Amino acid sequence: MSASATIRGAMADGADGERIDRLAALAGSHAPESPMLIAEVEGHPVAAIGIFDGHAISDPYRSTPALRLRLWLLRLELRLTVAVHGI
Repeated sequence: MSASATIRGAMADGADGERIDRLAALAGSHAPESPMLIAEVEGHPVAAIGIFDGHAISDPYRSTPALRLRLWLLRLELRLTVAVHGI
């Protein structure tokens, strides 16, 4: 994958919900619980992870192990921040 990925937080509703459902079908799994982190390349979701449930899905053709690790580490950072600071 040559394009850089953008990661953002999202709720699984509206247009995001439909896009995540398509990604889950492509991954052969179910969508993560909302809220989640979504990695996008050129505006298309290629990976997502639930912040609370930790369930992850990814496009087997467009995601990379490094991108999936980046999502997992960001999720861990968010969870630790909440646990330590109670935000």
